[in-house]
Amino acid sequence: MKTLLFPYSFKKWGLCVLAIGVAFGIYTMASDYGSCLVNNIAIIATILGAMLVTCSREKIEDEMVRQLRLNSLLVALYISYAVLIVCSLFVYGLDFLYVMIYNMFTILFVFMIVFRYRMWRLNKEMKDEEQN
Repeated sequence: MKTLLFPYSFKKWGLCVLAIGVAFGIYTMASDYGSCLVNNIAIIATILGAMLVTCSREKIEDEMVRQLRLNSLLVALYISYAVLIVCSLFVYGLDFLYVMIYNMFTILFVFMIVFRYRMWRLNKEMKDEEQN
């Protein structure tokens, strides 16, 4: 079965682009600098960087990693939309626009956190089995 994942080397580039995007985003939010160009750079760089990180292969991409990837994606989807539903019930007006802006990134960041945690747990279990 053919997967549509990027090569493993794209993960490093994705982390660099993601760091630039997040830095621009924090700068824009902290300084209230209203330039459309800076906002667009922050949004596009953050999304592209996160996509490169989340959609890049692992060094060893086997069935277990594919299953972890799929389960992590589903957990991220559930969490992202649960947060959106709760916010739609309690947040109104212009503040909801900010919720929607942040929600663009929620699924990618939650996926990265859940997938990395599960990979860490899997690697830890594998090392524990090797020691026994």
